[in-house]
Amino acid sequence: MKLQQIIRGAAISGLFLTTAAQSDLPLPNAEGVSFGHTHLLVPDVAKDMELWKSLGGVEVTLGNTAMLSFPGMYIRMRQGQPSAPSGDTSINHIAFSVPNYAEAKAKLDAVGAKYVLDNEANGQILADLSDGVRFEFVIVKDQKEPILFHHIHLATEDQPALRDWYVKTFGGEVGERNGMPSALIPGGRVDMIAARGGKPKPSQGTAIDHIGFEVADMNAFAAKMEQQGVKFDRAPQRMDELKLTVAFITDPVGSYIEITEGLDDAE
Repeated sequence: MKLQQIIRGAAISGLFLTTAAQSDLPLPNAEGVSFGHTHLLVPDVAKDMELWKSLGGVEVTLGNTAMLSFPGMYIRMRQGQPSAPSGDTSINHIAFSVPNYAEAKAKLDAVGAKYVLDNEANGQILADLSDGVRFEFVIVKDQKEPILFHHIHLATEDQPALRDWYVKTFGGEVGERNGMPSALIPGGRVDMIAARGGKPKPSQGTAIDHIGFEVADMNAFAAKMEQQGVKFDRAPQRMDELKLTVAFITDPVGSYIEITEGLDDAE
């Protein structure tokens, strides 16, 4: 993994180039894990690329695949019709921090977002995008960077239990935000929100199909999963054309998770 710089503890800063996926992911934790990417299932990739660029993403490439880079997170897309919006699933929404409320609101207005929550006093804007993704801007007024990945919000009927699973599986730190249990992982955090109306839908095949974590050593991670009794949905596989190793697991509430090794160095 290339030289990286940590900003604000879990958040990071990096250089984003349009020719290749050269944006630095955050330095991994003691168990070799950091945030990596979020993968969307969208009806029109070209249209959605423009939508997410208008929200602050920079277009980069992985092999022949275009994706978007935000400080601390890549956004990848696959074309298809999602079976449900993310607000109905275990991966409820993805959030980014920005310093200016008015600018954030203007960006969401410009893409026709439908507001779920708009609270300037609390520095929070939550909205549903046209692709079915629930998206949040967290306002951090003293933030120097124009945008940073902030958190993934998972819906569950047992918040502490799911937090503990992420801490154990990915070597996260125990945290809390606004009364919600959190797992702190380099690059951002996984916050647990109480599910409303019963158990949320599994994420695979929905607007936010899966989330992703980068590991420094896939073999070590696989050995840990075996010790913990976590089964791979897809065993680690080397993608030589991308210089990338990938695997998939599912969390206890149905959130599909991709594990990558080499995402930040892939071309």
